[in-house]
Amino acid sequence: MKYIHYVIILIIGCFTSFFIWMYIQRANLDYNTEGTFLSLEDGVVYKEQAKEVYGILALCGLILTGVLVYKLIKK
Repeated sequence: MKYIHYVIILIIGCFTSFFIWMYIQRANLDYNTEGTFLSLEDGVVYKEQAKEVYGILALCGLILTGVLVYKLIKK
């Protein structure tokens, strides 16, 4: 049972790292007055609102990972 907790913490930690990385990448983009960024090499339009979503997901992941690690240590 203890190994399942390790695997769950590892998976959630990886997703949290991904969301933190995406938040940082999106926060560094230069958005125009309409809140969009056009990637010339990809032809993709990024919306500024996605930055907040990635930040919220990263925060929730950090909290969940912290709670799971705390419960694992307390056992």
